[in-house]
Amino acid sequence: MIPDKLTADLSEKYKVSIRLMPDGLSFCGYIPSEKDSLFIEFFPFDDELTMPDALKSIIFNHSCFSFHYQSCHIICVGGKYTIVPDHVFVEKEKDVLFDFCFPHDPSLKTLVQQVDALNASILFAIDNNVYAFLLRSLINPQFIHSISTLLITWHKKSLLMYHKLMHVDMHHNTMDVLCLEQGNLLYANSFRFENSNDIVYYIMYICKQTGFNQLDDYITISGKQSLCRPVLSVISKYVKKTNFFQQQLNNYQTTAALEETPDVMALVECGL
Repeated sequence: MIPDKLTADLSEKYKVSIRLMPDGLSFCGYIPSEKDSLFIEFFPFDDELTMPDALKSIIFNHSCFSFHYQSCHIICVGGKYTIVPDHVFVEKEKDVLFDFCFPHDPSLKTLVQQVDALNASILFAIDNNVYAFLLRSLINPQFIHSISTLLITWHKKSLLMYHKLMHVDMHHNTMDVLCLEQGNLLYANSFRFENSNDIVYYIMYICKQTGFNQLDDYITISGKQSLCRPVLSVISKYVKKTNFFQQQLNNYQTTAALEETPDVMALVECGL
């Protein structure tokens, strides 16, 4: 829940993020210097409205979105994205690169987020109208893709491991999959799924594609536990070191809503 002390007078102490999802947005914030100040609130979209109109309804009706914050990140979840190594990336050719990977869509705007740890940039798309509205309605928003915070977090973890590491994050009806080996990115992609069988199929296919060792390499899965349990029970039969991942934060208490959004928790852990 949004704390009562989050007012226009105190808002500049907070770092906040707005996580955009197909069915709504989550608003998360914390004060870096105050233990247990972390909060999260979910605002569902009106099914009868387009996404831009649903955003307008929420943001215009809640004063907290007009405050000035220490930082404000817009997290774009899922959707189209690709990762481009820095040695081949040219800013002015971002649209050409993106259109090479996906069919051109004039309703989308291509954004760029650099990930220094991987010497690469993430190109991702956001609806033109959504982007324009958020840019003029919020104070200095910074747009990032949800995969970026997971990449940064799991890159750090893989540097400390000898074996390959796969992380699978499930949200709504989409799964993000990362595979790294000692800091090197082997694989990153997103898939839409309808049931747990789809999830198992994608994981096992990627294991085969990346040469996973069933005894020594690691798979971690995050998301709603009700969705993760049946997947874990199957995958663990084929890959010995498979487990459910729960992010832990040293200075802040977490809730079930936060535990189901590891990209938001990674954003806090990175101090962004």
